[in-house]
Amino acid sequence: MKKIFIYILVFIILCFLAHTGINQSIARQIDNRSPYCLSFASIGANLLESRLDSWAKIKTAENFNELDYELINILNLLDLPVQESAIKHKQEQGKLLINYQTVEDHTDYHISLQTENHTTYFLLTAISRQGDLSLRNHEKLLKQQYQGKSYFQYKGIINARPDLDGRQKILHVICKCLHAQERDVYKSKDMVSMATFSPILQDEFDRVELVGEIYNLQMAIRNDSNKNQSYVYLGIPLLLNDY
Repeated sequence: MKKIFIYILVFIILCFLAHTGINQSIARQIDNRSPYCLSFASIGANLLESRLDSWAKIKTAENFNELDYELINILNLLDLPVQESAIKHKQEQGKLLINYQTVEDHTDYHISLQTENHTTYFLLTAISRQGDLSLRNHEKLLKQQYQGKSYFQYKGIINARPDLDGRQKILHVICKCLHAQERDVYKSKDMVSMATFSPILQDEFDRVELVGEIYNLQMAIRNDSNKNQSYVYLGIPLLLNDY
């Protein structure tokens, strides 16, 4: 009887541990959900690329050797390959500039540093042809180290070319998925865009204030003029590039 009790107790403990592990795994999956996962799936869009633009003011570099040192620190922080032969130096009008490009895990990285008037800035642009998990990890590391600013942009495609009403309905679905209200809508012949605020993005992503309003999400849909398809864009907090 004692052995049976022990077996039952062990079984209960194993079940508890398994249940806890499953719950933690599900929680991690929920935490790792990307905005494009939440929204693109709801409108039948396929991801084409994820993009991160991150920039910050860093320790002032007075010469190219110091700029190289800061660049290598950034590469090591992000666990990116260091190829000194790929570092490009340029000096013009009192500015020191270096550029570095590399490809890692299906992601193109372009890093530039510039020193002017005893102030040094860095800018990183990373474009992934897959998901954005590594980009979001990089963004967190950069923010912890340099307290910089970051913008994310996602581009997707749907196999349809909806009319104006259809394009607005698609943005309505995205708003619903991201718990955002529809506002600041702009319409043109083939495109509809909207800037708004999503409460479920506020803890992890940057926000901006424009004319007294807070934004952390901009979305747009544009019809392809030649094919039966449309492109969907998400910008967090705003879309930086042409769309």
